[in-house]
Amino acid sequence: MSILLPNRYLKPSESLAVHAAELYRSMPPAASVGAGWATYRSLFGTLPFERFVLTLDVLVGLGVLRLEGQQLVKVAEGAA
Repeated sequence: MSILLPNRYLKPSESLAVHAAELYRSMPPAASVGAGWATYRSLFGTLPFERFVLTLDVLVGLGVLRLEGQQLVKVAEGAA
């Protein structure tokens, strides 16, 4: 069973793809990991930190977010 995309066992609101999109939309152009975690918790409540890390993995894998030092930085369009 996949947790990335919604299917008959996983509601869209619980999929990593939806979480990644919501987190990306809610984050400023650059934020600390702690600020990203705070944003994630404000969006999704009491989900574990591991789920936040998986969500970041999706964003980094898609090439729309990167880690620079201790900052999560959105990648500008065309720069990836």
